Amino acid sequence: MAIETEIFCDGVYQIHVLEETLRMDLMRLQPSPENKTPVPKPFERVVFTRQGFLRTYEAMTQIIRKLEELGYIKRQPPAEDGPAGAK
Repeated sequence: MAIETEIFCDGVYQIHVLEETLRMDLMRLQPSPENKTPVPKPFERVVFTRQGFLRTYEAMTQIIRKLEELGYIKRQPPAEDGPAGAK
């Protein structure tokens, strides 16, 4: 399979569900004119069926497991008293 188009993004800006589809807005970090701190700017949307999103989630989960095995990422243990502010 030949890939014709490549899209670079720095992450996901927003995900929302509308009827039978899940819409994922991608973002790029751009310098802020005021202080040069990067700010997210949405630029592209990917629309999934629910089944397509679940297949994508499973594929991403497998990639995360592989990166953990290789030592590229490490999971943080959960805090003992739960989320901040929870009582």
